[in-house]
Amino acid sequence: MANSVNLSRRSSMDSMFTTASQFEPITLEDRIRITFEIANILQKQEFLRKLVKCLMLYGAPAHRLEYILRQVSRTLGVDAEYVYLPSIMFLTFFDQSTHTTETHFIRSSQLFDMHKLNEIYRLEKLVSHGEVSVDEALEFIDQVTNQPQFYPNWLNPFVYALASFCGCVMFYGGSWREGGLSAAMAIFFAFYELFSGRYMSFQPIWEITVCIFIGFVSRAFASFIVILPGYSIAIAIVELVSRQLVSGVVRMVYAIVYSFLLGYGIEMGSQIYGTIEPESISAQAQAQNCIAASGASTCVTIIPQPFYILTVPLFAVAYCVYLRARIPRWPTMIFVACCGFVTNWALACHANAPSQVLQVVPAFCVGLLGNLLTKFTGKMTLDAVILGIFYLVPGSLGLKAALGFFGTSNNEFANQGASFALSMIQTSIGITVGLFVATLIVYPKGTQHTPLMNF
Repeated sequence: MANSVNLSRRSSMDSMFTTASQFEPITLEDRIRITFEIANILQKQEFLRKLVKCLMLYGAPAHRLEYILRQVSRTLGVDAEYVYLPSIMFLTFFDQSTHTTETHFIRSSQLFDMHKLNEIYRLEKLVSHGEVSVDEALEFIDQVTNQPQFYPNWLNPFVYALASFCGCVMFYGGSWREGGLSAAMAIFFAFYELFSGRYMSFQPIWEITVCIFIGFVSRAFASFIVILPGYSIAIAIVELVSRQLVSGVVRMVYAIVYSFLLGYGIEMGSQIYGTIEPESISAQAQAQNCIAASGASTCVTIIPQPFYILTVPLFAVAYCVYLRARIPRWPTMIFVACCGFVTNWALACHANAPSQVLQVVPAFCVGLLGNLLTKFTGKMTLDAVILGIFYLVPGSLGLKAALGFFGTSNNEFANQGASFALSMIQTSIGITVGLFVATLIVYPKGTQHTPLMNF
């Protein structure tokens, strides 16, 4: 028994050929080695859990999440599997030696913070190339998470107002007066969003209530801007094309139902004002407004098109702040987004290109520039691509179908509501094809080490 203390643990194969037991006490060196191995495995799993939460929280492409995590897990030597649903990631860690599994549910809201996401992307590159240890990676990811918010909350009303003003003028054919009204409603929306976030009871109905106010005010001024969840539908199509069926279908159904929700609130507010003042808008005036709005686009506007030189960059600046990108990244983001807008404007206004070309070619231009910049600079350009998509989504939708979808009573447009969802889906498919073709050209075989952080 005294000699058996110095013997190490024997395997089950050894016990088949010897009379010694495999359950003999282990040495101190073996205990230290096993303890360090277990601690290393637990550290790797903790890093993967924190990485998942950061990617979801800071706005990583939803269809790339599983691919990114599998590649990082392979680099770290962790046997894991991932399943993504909107706002939820399922992580399962396997232990082949003990034939056990451990499953974690990571829930996180999906926001945008391009600066922090860029820092996480740099960390992914270092981990994938083996340049940092797991301890250093955990310390760095905690530093990124604990960084204070760069842009203060009081800046949101001004950002919303600027984006709404420029969007009204560029994409929906609004005049300067209507752009000012749109900016005022955006300021109200920003304050109402801050107020509703502090009370749980307001969160389920705050979209409907703010749409009722917008519809009420818009009816008083005889015009309104349709609010569209175009980016959500575009992401849903991207997920479906990437074979992320569950998350793509869930996001698609939610976006369509959300469109009905917005239309219900706007129509209710309009009808409330119509009850108070029945003669506010006659049927003939309403029909004329619908006809004028149906022809609105980046080519047919009330203001002169040379003002696009001012409104296009201002719209980009507003969304740069919304995406939480730092000022040094603004020139690259504005350049890529403006290239996509100019391509769309040239094809629509001078080449008279069909709708399919208007959707695919500008998205291809944006995706190609983003991937080339990533390839040659080594920096993440997802922020610039997302900004370019924001330009393409509203300008490509048929407003005639949108007017019918959101409750226009005129017979000429009422039957167009059924095609509204089809218009949004068609636009999103075109954007998806353009982005994926651009990625295929720049990365035909994918990336070797660093996970691709782009569409």
